[in-house]
Amino acid sequence: MLKLIVHQSPVLIGFLISLKLSLSRPQFNHVARLIDAQIVAEGKQKTVASLYELIVDAPDASNGCDTLRISPWRAEDVRCARRTFVVEELKRNRESSGERIIYASIDDSLGEKDKGTRHLEAVEFHHDHTKSTKKKAQHTNGTAHVALRLQLGGMEYVFDERLYLREKTVRRLNRNRPKEQRLRFRKKGSLAQEMLRELKALLPAGFQLYVLFDSWYASNRLLKFCRRNGWHVICAIKSNRVFDGQKLSEWNKTLKHQRYQQLTLTATDQRLLTYFVRSLNGRLNHLPFDVCVLISKRHPRDSYPKYFLCTDITLSPRAILQTYQKRWTIEVDNFYVKQHLGLTDFRVQSFEATDKWFALVYLAYLFLQWRRNHAPPEQKLHSIADVIRLHRQEHAHTLLHTACRLAIDSLDLSAILQRFVIQSA
Repeated sequence: MLKLIVHQSPVLIGFLISLKLSLSRPQFNHVARLIDAQIVAEGKQKTVASLYELIVDAPDASNGCDTLRISPWRAEDVRCARRTFVVEELKRNRESSGERIIYASIDDSLGEKDKGTRHLEAVEFHHDHTKSTKKKAQHTNGTAHVALRLQLGGMEYVFDERLYLREKTVRRLNRNRPKEQRLRFRKKGSLAQEMLRELKALLPAGFQLYVLFDSWYASNRLLKFCRRNGWHVICAIKSNRVFDGQKLSEWNKTLKHQRYQQLTLTATDQRLLTYFVRSLNGRLNHLPFDVCVLISKRHPRDSYPKYFLCTDITLSPRAILQTYQKRWTIEVDNFYVKQHLGLTDFRVQSFEATDKWFALVYLAYLFLQWRRNHAPPEQKLHSIADVIRLHRQEHAHTLLHTACRLAIDSLDLSAILQRFVIQSA
């Protein structure tokens, strides 16, 4: 297996410098190595040791581990720089394009880990709603986090992310921690609200915000928080929510004589999807403002309709569903960070070290999004996969050029092979 990184990508280094990270020179160098290797590595297990093996003349991998474990920088320092950068990008985009509507998508993701990693502080059994059924709940050993993604016109960025731990796990970890290092339990909805507060603090006036999330986040608390800040919400809601004194599931029976509105929408994969929709204007229980609720079926005899809520009652049912579709892209982000950047491949024990790993993986993803958003037309970077492929090709060209030049200069092939081929243990 070849070592693939002769030196760090100049484009990546320039990007990291522009963020003005509060890191020392050694910390910056290790962070750059880790991020570069996360993008270049193609294996399934992207541990710190395997990443450092890809770098020519790299220091010992224990230095990279110490960057996460004992180096005094904080994950929040990196996140703060990322958030500021994203908002500045949105402001520049508004000035150049005139776009002012931001779609903010909230979602959580569960990364599965093998059972041998249960001693890691950030790893525990979480409820897995993708595997659970109505009759039986399923739990998966892994790590969970909540992310906030922003979209303005054609520009897309992940704004922030937060690790999530169950309350029981937080109490267990705090038993052996000094008072000043104890963790604070926060529900997923509270984590989402915390990230939205960070966005509010940085976002200047002049933007209109639509917050998108699924039914797991559609609490009255989060809905009220968004409306207090002048933002609109478009989300899925559960059938047991009370609307104008009646459960939504009962409303569907009450309106059985009302005709459905047939809508044909284009999905993200360009398929045409047909929905049959009924709309209602009124109030959810314990909410002080009017909302529009959609009862949506895939066909008229569908026994399990979906329910959607929109706080902007001026939008048509078609506009509501089209806007809610924009939430799908955060699922794509979750796929890339887990499958291509090794988000859940960490092997560090402490919660703080894992938090740093997550911050660096999302920093790598921010770099990929930045390259895609600012790519010249001739590069044809239509997706994050295209950017990853380009980054790897750039390193491959550098590797071949360097190896050929050294072979011509020294004629010592054994020394070249020893330098550029990973030695088996």
